Amino acid sequence: MIEMGKELMLCCFEEVVEEDLTHGVHLAGIGGVGMTALAEILLDLGIPVSGSDTTCSKNVLMLRSRGVKIYPSHKKEQVGEKLLCRTRAVKDDNEEVLAAKKVVYRSTLLAFFAKNKKQIVVTGAHGKTSVSALLSHCMMECGFDISFAVGGWSKSLGRYGKISSGEYFILEGDESDGSHLKTNPYAAILTSCDVDHLAFWKEGSKLQDSYIEFAKKVETKKHFVFHGDDPFLALHKVEGIPYGEGEYRADNIELEVGASSFSLREERVHLPMFGVYNIQNAIAVIALLESFDVPFEKIKRALATFKGVMRRMEYLGENIYSDYAHHPREVEEVLKSVEKFSEEVAVVFEPHRLSRFQDEMEEFVKVFPPVVITDVFEASEDTGVDSKPLLKEFCERTGSIYVPLNEVKQYLQKEKKKVLALSAGSLDKKLREFVDEV
Repeated sequence: MIEMGKELMLCCFEEVVEEDLTHGVHLAGIGGVGMTALAEILLDLGIPVSGSDTTCSKNVLMLRSRGVKIYPSHKKEQVGEKLLCRTRAVKDDNEEVLAAKKVVYRSTLLAFFAKNKKQIVVTGAHGKTSVSALLSHCMMECGFDISFAVGGWSKSLGRYGKISSGEYFILEGDESDGSHLKTNPYAAILTSCDVDHLAFWKEGSKLQDSYIEFAKKVETKKHFVFHGDDPFLALHKVEGIPYGEGEYRADNIELEVGASSFSLREERVHLPMFGVYNIQNAIAVIALLESFDVPFEKIKRALATFKGVMRRMEYLGENIYSDYAHHPREVEEVLKSVEKFSEEVAVVFEPHRLSRFQDEMEEFVKVFPPVVITDVFEASEDTGVDSKPLLKEFCERTGSIYVPLNEVKQYLQKEKKKVLALSAGSLDKKLREFVDEV
C-alpha cells in the first residue's frame, strides 16, 4: 500500500516488512532528533545503519562514534540496496530518494519497530517531548523495562531512542503530518488540541477532528489520560482520565527559576523543572502511572530525580535560558510562568516557520509584551513569503525591537538581565556558541 500525503510529495510506502531490512537502512537527514532515535534503535537491534546529513551536528558526531557511516552530502550511490527512510524535510527530488528501491517515512519505520509492543503514545499540540521524556524516566525509575523514542535530549535518558525486550514502547505521536494516527496506542496522553500546522492540515477543524479519532483508537481507556481543561475536548465526551481538574489538579504552586513544587491531594510534589506547564506535564505522567497501579510515593521519588530536557527551559550558562516554545499558547504559558521575574528577564523570540508566524500573527500579538525578535527560523519550509513585513508588523503592534540573527551575540554582550530565548532552531545554536566563547 502506498501513502499519498496531503502535500505534493513523492509517494512513500506505508508498510515495512522484515525483508526490507535485509541490506540495512539508510537514514536521509540522520542528524535530526527523530532520525537519531531511529538510528539508536537500529543499533540496538544490530541492523546495519548508514545515513547522510549536510550538517555535522552533535548527533552526527555521536552516531559516528558508535560506528555509523554518515556521509556529508546526499548521493544516490550511498543508498544501494538499503531501505531508505526519510522525513518530510527531505525533498522529493533528493538523489537518494530517487535512487532507493523502497522509501518510507520515519513514522512508518518507527511504527514497524513498535508494532509488537504495547504502545504508550504521547500526542497533542504542546509538551509531547517533555511528557514522553518524563514518562520514560519515571517508568524506568519505577522498574519498567521500556522502549522509547523521544524528540529531545534528556540527561536522565542519555539517548533519544532505545528498544528493549519489555512490553511497553513510549513514543510521540506527531500531529504535524498526521503521524499520530499511524500509531496503535494501548495507552496514551493527549496534552492539547490547539490548532497548528495549517500548512499541512489546511483547516484547524481537520487537525482537531484527528485528535478525536486518535482518542477512539486508544485500546485501553483506563490508560487514556487527557487534558480536562482543553476547550475543544470540553465540547466532546471523551472517555478516560482527565487531568488539570478533579483528582488530578495541582494546588499551592510555587515556582523558582529551574524548579517547581505543588500539592496534589494534599501531598507535596517537587519537580526539578520550571513552569506551570511542566507541572501539568508531571500531573499527566502521575495519572498514567497510577492507572498502571504504580504507588504515588514511588512516582514522587522518580519525578524528583528527573534532569530535564534539552531546550525546554534549559540553562545554558551566562544567565541564558533556552526554551522551545513557538506556538502562541506555549509562549503564553512560558511568559505567564516567568511573570514574577519579568523585571529580571529579557525575552528574545525566534519565530518558527513563516507559515505559523503568518497564520498566528493575531495570537502572537495578543500574548507578547515588548520583546526582542530575531529572524524567522524557516525549518524545511519554502513558502516564498517575505518575512520582513511580518517582522515589522509584529514590532509595530507589540512595541518590540528587531535584532538580526547575526547581531544577536553583540546584543547578548550588552544585555545585563537574564535572557530567556524562545527558540526553535538557529537562535539556540547562536546562544550556545556565545556561552562557549565567554
